[in-house]
Amino acid sequence: MIRDTFFSLHRFVNVCRKEMVENWKTYILRSVMVYGMLAIVFVWNGYYQYHNLEAGAVGMDPIWEFESRFFLWGLVIWGCISASFAMERMKSKTSRTVVLMTPATMFEKFFARWLVATCGFILVFLIAFKLADLTRVVFYLLAYPELHVVHSFPLWEFCCNTNCFYETIGSGPAVVGIFLSCYFFLQSFFLLGSTVWPKNALIKTFAAGVCIFVSYILIAVLCLKAILPNNFFMTEPYIDREASGGWLIFITSFFALFNWVLAYFRFKESEIINRW
Repeated sequence: MIRDTFFSLHRFVNVCRKEMVENWKTYILRSVMVYGMLAIVFVWNGYYQYHNLEAGAVGMDPIWEFESRFFLWGLVIWGCISASFAMERMKSKTSRTVVLMTPATMFEKFFARWLVATCGFILVFLIAFKLADLTRVVFYLLAYPELHVVHSFPLWEFCCNTNCFYETIGSGPAVVGIFLSCYFFLQSFFLLGSTVWPKNALIKTFAAGVCIFVSYILIAVLCLKAILPNNFFMTEPYIDREASGGWLIFITSFFALFNWVLAYFRFKESEIINRW
């Protein structure tokens, strides 16, 4: 009998252990797949970056700009894919029964899957990215030993946004906050979609997101046309960049938290819905 009906650290650890033991092959296979794709892309792009360089060339590694952009795009795309797989065990009746009969609260089950899909994915992606970058470095140090520009990508400096080469999306801590808040908002949206559509969650959530985005844009345009005069022209912004950046971080963070909470309650309802 469960005494604590919301959260128990001991039960939560057991749920996480059970999740890892039952799905470790799937997690390892997906992690290796991410590493393999990153390594292939880096090695392939490195050929076009290095084969025309002169021997003895020094300076910043020319592939760093590509890797910085690929890091951001890969984090967003694979993060959404990871979130859409969070509730994949709710697809079939047998797997749903196993999940629902696990001696733990629904919050503990949801939090374990949220932890894997959100924090666990980020950790795996960082490790896979670094290993793929080291693979590229080792490969081209052996292929072009005369080049002195082949260096490992400074991932820590890139994430902290302190290096001068980081011009992918701007500079400053506010830019990092905007990117992270927008990332978690998108990730939470796909996590919510996985609780609504356990089957084909990625495709259905993406389609729903496009429809919602287009609908909001059309509504906003119609409202602006109805409120503002026809000859209205804004010469100067009403809100400066710092204020608008702060509002963007607040709004996206709020909706990310809202999506996570909504996903939990939708997952909690499955205890009743999927029994029938």
